[in-house]
Amino acid sequence: MNRPVLLTTMIAAMVVLSSSGALAQRRPGTPGGDGFSAALNMAEFYADVMEHTDNVLKQWRTAWAADDADELLELYTEDAVIIFEQDEPARGREAIREKLAALLQQTGEVQVSIGDFDASGRMGMISGLLTFEMQGRTGSRTMTGLHLTVLTRKGRNWQIRSQVIRLGTDTGRATRIGPPGGSGSG
Repeated sequence: MNRPVLLTTMIAAMVVLSSSGALAQRRPGTPGGDGFSAALNMAEFYADVMEHTDNVLKQWRTAWAADDADELLELYTEDAVIIFEQDEPARGREAIREKLAALLQQTGEVQVSIGDFDASGRMGMISGLLTFEMQGRTGSRTMTGLHLTVLTRKGRNWQIRSQVIRLGTDTGRATRIGPPGGSGSG
């Protein structure tokens, strides 16, 4: 092979290789890309999922504060599962409606935090602390525990797929609702 042809072939190969590298860098997240684009796409994905799952938790807390079982139920998928304390799992919307109605009668204010978060595809998981005001015959108590909430996405709509609520600590003294025996704390 003569020298000018070899030189021309080498230059053409370099142009092809360098342009294919530049092309890969221009396509975020493509295999062989620069890696930064993939990381940026992942960060955007997590931010989007976190925003939507946080919004679902806010709606859940607002509906709980309003004692609105129907509004709460709209936040769950048709085949959702709730496990509360040592109870049997409530599976499906009708069982969840019954469970939520009973819980709303026994509880007051609820506080929910996000301590951990992860997401993959159309599924997100949040967990954290949960605090309930539990109503009883003799008064109310503040109970704390943990929640694990798994959400799924259909299009842009996120709903709760499963939820485990485990209360474990009585953080305050019971407060009497009224007589017998006087008033005040006990």
